[in-house]
Amino acid sequence: MAYNHAKEEKKFKEQWEHKERLYRESGMTDDQISVIREYDENAFKLDRAFYRRTMLLAELESITEGKFDDRSDTYLEEYWTDIIDSNDKYCRLMKVPSIMRKAFYMYKVLGMYQDEISSELSIPQQTISYWIGKIAEILK
Repeated sequence: MAYNHAKEEKKFKEQWEHKERLYRESGMTDDQISVIREYDENAFKLDRAFYRRTMLLAELESITEGKFDDRSDTYLEEYWTDIIDSNDKYCRLMKVPSIMRKAFYMYKVLGMYQDEISSELSIPQQTISYWIGKIAEILK
């Protein structure tokens, strides 16, 4: 399963609220608590960078084989015919790899954020951003 940053960040904040209460009850000052929190946040950011840039081999195989979860590319192709008025645009779009079309669909239709798409597809967020821009150029 891909790394879900929003979920991990929420868990980090909840754990920190609990730690902060314990630190205050034990008599620590605000300065001491802020130093500890800064250290923990830096550790969290380093972990986040690691997980966002790595993927399991099983996830890599599913991407290269073109297997996707619950939305098939056939459904996506039906969606494109509904929104594209030009046959030329449709032909150019169908030349784009299906995973790029899926990322664009998730962004525009499902309203997902780029980091969520990146997490679900196990592809760097910068790549997702680039793909969305390329497809937007085709649809102009």
